[in-house]
Amino acid sequence: MERATLATCWTAGGPVGPRCIAFLRRVRGRDAYTLIRNADLEAVVKALAAGFLAWVGPSRDDVRLTERGAAYLDRLARVE
Repeated sequence: MERATLATCWTAGGPVGPRCIAFLRRVRGRDAYTLIRNADLEAVVKALAAGFLAWVGPSRDDVRLTERGAAYLDRLARVE
């Protein structure tokens, strides 16, 4: 049951989902990720709501992975 909870991390708007997880993986390993696609917007909204991302600077074009987001990706990789 714990795996199901981890794989379906919920926010107020619903589950994070695979698109958001793929986006988090793109952001990982960078100091800041510049949003370049409109398709990223939905993933950004969900990741921000879950506390997995934070804005970098006042422009709202750059995001970074938070410690919580990194821990979530680590748990997914280990299939805990």
